[in-house]
Amino acid sequence: MSNKTSTLQTAIYVHGLASGAYSLNLKKMTDRFPQFTWAIAEYGEDLAKNVEHLNRLVAKLKPSLIVGTSMGGLTLLYADAPNATKVVHNPALSIADCVRNTIGLGEHPYKCRRLDKKTTFMLTEEMCQAYEAYIASHTPSLGRANYAIFSAHDELLGDDAATRAQEFVSSLGYKVVIDPEGVHSLTPSTIDLIAKEVIDK
Repeated sequence: MSNKTSTLQTAIYVHGLASGAYSLNLKKMTDRFPQFTWAIAEYGEDLAKNVEHLNRLVAKLKPSLIVGTSMGGLTLLYADAPNATKVVHNPALSIADCVRNTIGLGEHPYKCRRLDKKTTFMLTEEMCQAYEAYIASHTPSLGRANYAIFSAHDELLGDDAATRAQEFVSSLGYKVVIDPEGVHSLTPSTIDLIAKEVIDK
């Protein structure tokens, strides 16, 4: 999806849980892919609200590319962006189990500065149930082109959950790419794969 025009195309980065608009991952993407104008947006812990927020942003900006990582990848799966290329990285389809068993219920600090000035967030069992209910009752949407990049080892979500997610997104029509050097978070090897499999084509 090489950019052949003089006007920069718009791209959106959808960050994961515990992050914000000033995420280091967004900086990595803007530094590596300056041929796009990257939209700065911020998401919370409510999946349904995140999808609604992303849908409004897509309708306003009409991006050609959207990249989402972890919970951001999960949000992107359900976003209505038929004219954009979607790239989901380690989409957190098992977010409820991850919160219960790995991250933990309760209050947690954000990992970066946020536009809303909040420094902590709360995870509850009710939120986990809401995640499960949303995923069970909503159908993911496809973009113009659809890619899913998974790490060979996902230390946060767990390898079994990652394998199930791979099978699910593959059944939807996503091209699944495995990053043999990757971990759950966005790494240089993952960005290299995005360049090779998506941007430079």
